[in-house]
Amino acid sequence: MQLSTIDSNRRNGYIDSEDEADVSESRQRGEYPDTNQDHIKSRSRPAFISGYESIVRFLLLPRQAGVVLLLEFLNSFRSFGLRIVIYNYITNEYGITDTQAGKILGIKGVVDIIFGLLGSILVDIMGVRKVSVLALSIAMIGRTLVAFGRNRMSLFFALYFFSPCGDSLLAIGIYRVALKKLTTPLTRPLAFAVSYAAWNLSSALADVVVDKMRNSVSDFELDESYGWLSGVYTPIRQFIVVTWVFVIITFFIAFCFLRDETVIDLDDIDDYDTSSQTCQENRGGADNNDARWMNSVVPHDATPSIPMISRRILKKWFPKQFTMVHSHEDEEADQRQMNVNDPDPTNRLISLPNYKVYRTKYAYESQEQVPTSVPALRNPCRGLLKVIKQIITILMIQNTWKVLIFGFASFTVVMQWTASEIVLPPFLERRYGESIPIYTIQSINLFGCL
Repeated sequence: MQLSTIDSNRRNGYIDSEDEADVSESRQRGEYPDTNQDHIKSRSRPAFISGYESIVRFLLLPRQAGVVLLLEFLNSFRSFGLRIVIYNYITNEYGITDTQAGKILGIKGVVDIIFGLLGSILVDIMGVRKVSVLALSIAMIGRTLVAFGRNRMSLFFALYFFSPCGDSLLAIGIYRVALKKLTTPLTRPLAFAVSYAAWNLSSALADVVVDKMRNSVSDFELDESYGWLSGVYTPIRQFIVVTWVFVIITFFIAFCFLRDETVIDLDDIDDYDTSSQTCQENRGGADNNDARWMNSVVPHDATPSIPMISRRILKKWFPKQFTMVHSHEDEEADQRQMNVNDPDPTNRLISLPNYKVYRTKYAYESQEQVPTSVPALRNPCRGLLKVIKQIITILMIQNTWKVLIFGFASFTVVMQWTASEIVLPPFLERRYGESIPIYTIQSINLFGCL
């Protein structure tokens, strides 16, 4: 492939690892001498930031990050809310024995794993938004059958088909994928910590809510005039209806507000982004400048992001740190020097990030937009083949196998927690009676994880 063609296609997102390898080999032969590494290093992220700056940088992330965290919270309530009551629900509502319930949930767990693996590949091909909307659409059907169904056939359809197709796709961490793309290396640890806290908080609240409904809500019955909605609604079934409402709310938020976007900050970019663009920087030699480097890193459709919290509000929250904030563009050097000289982290100037966002391109989009001038790239299976190559590349990394081995070694520990979430509430109920808060007791562990 000609190097000029590689350049144009890279800017449009059509270059894979093999094309990058061609450029790397060309540089090793001397065609692209490494003459401008200092410029890349000058744009690297700072070695240290204070806690204040970490919070400010996080709150200035695009609003899409807030949407993803909200979806994470709602998704946790929807998912964990059903999981904690499903055992008691199917045994009490459908007259299923403990042995039968164990077999049903065991088969469901195997099907969930299969659909989860397929969903991971689907996210790489289609993107987070499309998979999320698709999964929530299917999950609404499955949760409707669980909440309002009255026979075992509808229950089995929900647990063996609609739940794996819907709930399992949402349980593979697709919102974590979106959150990674909406954060930079400096903000990612705090963002993931907030995501983990939101997940545990929502799950703990689900425990508290179901116990509150068990103690304060009584059974009620809808007569036959309500059609398929008729029947007796116990407190547990009413709680599942609440989770059904959460599924609908999550669907509308994802459909209306979730977008596939990636954020970039030129002073805090991923190492991969830097290395993948280094070859373009080196080609210009000594004539390179910031504008040329920015054009090679930032896509042409990137726009300034709208932050979760405006800078005006943050200035009120952190008045001391914002008193002497300089213009990031005009006085960046002075600000860095002052940050280095001041030993007190609380007095350091907050380096305001310059976030830009652009649409994330996935495999199906790249295939649709492949230029006709590059026939080799017009393979209809190119998107799927690219994902397969990525999987093979990941499996060739030694650390991947270390993670897999550790995962299998800790499998029993993980299953212990999962089994505890399912069997602990009915055990407590049968051992100590229905009057004790069996789900609130289980929430202690989740509140502790915060």
